[in-house]
Amino acid sequence: MASLKDLIRNATDIKQQDDVEIPEWAPGHMFRVRGLPSGDWETYNNKQSKMTRRDEKSGVEMTLRSCKAEIVAKALYDQETDELVFPDVREGISILSKRSAGIVGGLFNLVRHLSDDDKDFTQKVADAEGNSGGDLN
Repeated sequence: MASLKDLIRNATDIKQQDDVEIPEWAPGHMFRVRGLPSGDWETYNNKQSKMTRRDEKSGVEMTLRSCKAEIVAKALYDQETDELVFPDVREGISILSKRSAGIVGGLFNLVRHLSDDDKDFTQKVADAEGNSGGDLN
């Protein structure tokens, strides 16, 4: 019998969506969009806000920046070959940063949804209880 650690390690819990069409970029071509693992979301959240201290008098300054293009570059696949569209993430960021904010934003929201990052803790617990097969009442 497999250990709990092995069961977790081998779980297929990252969702994907096929048949994503982006006619503005590639008419008639279908993309696969995959959710991202926890580590990629933590990296995204850490990059999104950065705290810096300028000096004693001015206190703390907070800078926000978006990394939506990075998330999309890591999650966009060619559905026919199952290969990343942007194997070089830096190149993908460069290209996507110059594309429509609406399209990149929509893809980002899809990745966020597939990664279950758009749910609050209560929703995640309710989903887990519904999929556990056990009766928690």
